[in-house]
Amino acid sequence: MKVELCPQCGAPAGVSAKACAYCKAEFVITSISYLGQFDTAGVNRYLNHYKGMVKAAPEDAESQFALGLCYLQLRLFDLAVKHFGRAVELTPEQPDVYYYYGLALIRGRRPKTLSLTEVRQIEQYVNAAMQLDGAKAKYNYLAAILKYEYYVANGLRVPAPSPQELLAQATTKEHEQDEVDRLLDAVVLRDDALVSAIRHARSAAE
Repeated sequence: MKVELCPQCGAPAGVSAKACAYCKAEFVITSISYLGQFDTAGVNRYLNHYKGMVKAAPEDAESQFALGLCYLQLRLFDLAVKHFGRAVELTPEQPDVYYYYGLALIRGRRPKTLSLTEVRQIEQYVNAAMQLDGAKAKYNYLAAILKYEYYVANGLRVPAPSPQELLAQATTKEHEQDEVDRLLDAVVLRDDALVSAIRHARSAAE
């Protein structure tokens, strides 16, 4: 991805620079936790920047992924799903692309209200993320949320691994505190015990 002007302040981007020398904004967005520090106007500046990048180079996976993140942050889920799906096609080896794709497919709903087809599709993407990178706890947390808030909440048989096993595994993995907080904000959870279990697992790992 070639950036000529800073998406936030419009200053010229240095050759090979990854962030603006003036406002310090990063040029390539890779997480919603980073976007969380910007207000809606700031997110929209990134959004317009990446829309232009995608229009100029539709095959650029980084731009497709970053555009999906902007839409996810703005809770425009259908558009987020569209661009994450394209990013998966262009860069199938990147685990976070699958993770965010699965998160976007929940569309801000309580997992209990999803259909079995939707849950299995999301699980497929989360499992792909875990297979590609077994070191990040947030993948385990999203998988555990689906187990608790869909299978347990609907009185269904819970396929292995269990939510407890997923949370136990998470304590040995890399934690991104802001990412876990954003995950808990992005999904409607009614089970306080689940939220407490995730926060406990995160604390145990720190």
